[in-house]
Amino acid sequence: MPDLSRLNFGAPAAERDVRRGLDAYFIESAAYRNMNAGTKTILVANRGAGKSAILKTMAHRNRDRGESVIELSPEDYSYEFLSGAMIRESEGAWAKLGAYAVAWKYLLLVLIMKELTKRHGRIRRGAESQIYAYLRDNHHGGSVTPFDAFVSYLRRIESVKVGRVEGGIRARELQKLYRLEELDHLFVPLGRLCARAGVTVLVDELDRGWDASEDAQAFVAGLFQACMTLNDLSPRLRVYMSLRQELYDNIPALYDDAQKFRDLIEVVRWDEPQLWRLIACRIRHTVPGLTAASDDQCWAAAFHAPRWSFRFIVDRSLRRPREIIQYCSHALDHAQQVNGRSGLRISRRDITAVEATYSGERTRDIAAEYRFQYPGLLSVFEAFRGRRATWTREDLELLLLDLATGSVRISREATRWTSGRDPDQLLEVLWNVGFLREYSPTSAEWDDGNAQVPYSSTRGMPAFAVHPMFRQHVGTQD
Repeated sequence: MPDLSRLNFGAPAAERDVRRGLDAYFIESAAYRNMNAGTKTILVANRGAGKSAILKTMAHRNRDRGESVIELSPEDYSYEFLSGAMIRESEGAWAKLGAYAVAWKYLLLVLIMKELTKRHGRIRRGAESQIYAYLRDNHHGGSVTPFDAFVSYLRRIESVKVGRVEGGIRARELQKLYRLEELDHLFVPLGRLCARAGVTVLVDELDRGWDASEDAQAFVAGLFQACMTLNDLSPRLRVYMSLRQELYDNIPALYDDAQKFRDLIEVVRWDEPQLWRLIACRIRHTVPGLTAASDDQCWAAAFHAPRWSFRFIVDRSLRRPREIIQYCSHALDHAQQVNGRSGLRISRRDITAVEATYSGERTRDIAAEYRFQYPGLLSVFEAFRGRRATWTREDLELLLLDLATGSVRISREATRWTSGRDPDQLLEVLWNVGFLREYSPTSAEWDDGNAQVPYSSTRGMPAFAVHPMFRQHVGTQD
């Protein structure tokens, strides 16, 4: 048997996993290949589906090829910072989608020019010298973070819009700002520099502090617009953006714009063979002696009952890599704690023992994921506590009717969106967030086929089941 003392499934989050060897056990999915080839530039998926892993791997590999790479991460560019610096719409702010879009475009262009100037030295001759001169005169020192350029440009628009100037002058000044006239003379030399060097810009989920307000929506939708328009500047400039599924579905301006770029959108989904391989690659990476082992051999080395273990874990997931990694890590920790040492295979007992912990974590995570669309969602889940796991459509609609009429007590914030709502609508909500799945009485099991495809209709389905991922936490009776 191989030595399992170093077995580790890695961190659930790609930002932390990249230092542990993410590139070595990264799964080159169709989504990654499409993004890496440039045929798709917008990555849409739920939390934990691997968006950051794709962008982090692209960044690492593009740098290895000698290309310029710019990464915008939530730590440096977030709505939280902006909300503290600008007047909020609720307080009478002027800021709208157009202002955010042009400010994002301005910031991205400045970052691209800075990166190219840094890589090619101080360009002082020819047309490209204009880029150096512009940066020297306008962006030399003084900024605490690059995001200052974004806020600064918004404030310039703000000062014109709310300032006491004549209407005609205001219109002309705004037109100059919205057209980025101060950068007009730089587009041609910038295009030539990009053609020589190649530039990749990766924008990863810049929605920290998201509060679903109109300003927050304009922040993300404006970024989307900026990313799409900059891709026309040069064939060797590519701006990629990742976006959470729930934001994509619930920002009207973003959704309307996305219809024009549908051919550029890549939606991340995982099937069971890919998830099997995902864990096998991580086992192979950390366990000496398994370098040449097959995926099946890797699972057999780490788990007493590999097929049963995989089926049990996947059935308690929404098929997101983060969930599978999280469950396997919990089971590994339990195996080590119970036995008092590392190096032993994970047993069935280890897997079932951590189900309640995992179920509680995932239930709270899903409620938090949809907290702005469906505040208080956790209390709606709790309405199923102690009840049966499987439901006929008629019985389920009666329970949901009790929720909508207040006969079943839920949190005040949840009542705001459940009160008076049609039971079919509430059923669709619970279906879309993954809490409910179709039930097949003939097999006495829930159907994980088409029901795993997000947002497929529940119309005509005669029976439902609480998803196994949530059952332990809400204490349903199987």
